[in-house]
Amino acid sequence: MIYDLVTKLTAYKGISKNLDAAIDYLLKTDVTKLPDGKHPVCGDDLIAQASHYETKSLAEARFEAHKKYIDIQMVLDGKEGCYYLPLEGLEEDGPFQEDRDLGFYKGGETIGFPLEAGMFAVFFPHDAHKPSCDFEGKKSKIHKVVLKVLA
Repeated sequence: MIYDLVTKLTAYKGISKNLDAAIDYLLKTDVTKLPDGKHPVCGDDLIAQASHYETKSLAEARFEAHKKYIDIQMVLDGKEGCYYLPLEGLEEDGPFQEDRDLGFYKGGETIGFPLEAGMFAVFFPHDAHKPSCDFEGKKSKIHKVVLKVLA
């Protein structure tokens, strides 16, 4: 997992070709203007997903992880709580959905942090994450972009 300021995005270039393409896209594109929905950037190698939603309580949220994709999550407006744990040691919470590259998990003590404009988080396939949560018990309206980067 990576958690840092958007101004430091370029420090993470060189990890992979697809991650480099995602960083370049974020630096050159005004993602605040993307309409809600899925936007292929480089075929299935890089997809931007924009959305507006209201945060949910920690009790309602579940850990998720992906096998094929790295997530770069950027809140563009609002502030949410995001939680992280290594996938290792968590228990599957239902079958993995291959068509959505999505699995849910439970167990373990959570590590939480705020995700707000000016910050980003990167979750690799070995990182379980629980995004979109109320921060400090407060609901928030969120505008967010998630880049799905082929690992």
